[in-house]
Amino acid sequence: MGYSYLASPYCNPDRPADRQYCKARYDEACRAAAKLMGQGHLIFCPIAHSHPIAAWLPDAQRTSHDFWLRQDFALLTMADRLIVLQLHQWKRSVGVAAEIEFARDNGIPVEYLEPGKL
Repeated sequence: MGYSYLASPYCNPDRPADRQYCKARYDEACRAAAKLMGQGHLIFCPIAHSHPIAAWLPDAQRTSHDFWLRQDFALLTMADRLIVLQLHQWKRSVGVAAEIEFARDNGIPVEYLEPGKL
């Protein structure tokens, strides 16, 4: 039984250290994951997993794309599909772009989901 990896933007592309923005994105990602799970999907949501952990990390790791993508790719590689949650500014997200590229390079299907269509 496989799962879907729910990618979504997290940091403010103009102010990466904006923690209120990150918290709002965390809430949106959790809301979408809950709706998908409630519909019967098996979901791994890296934002839901990582946001609480980030508070315990030094700034250099908390804001490092390399640090988080190392964690994310290890789980994405085992997913049946990548679902991209198209939140505001998702196309500007370095992390989401890297996850899409990784999925395509590894033959993992990519689907796009507008939040209003849940």
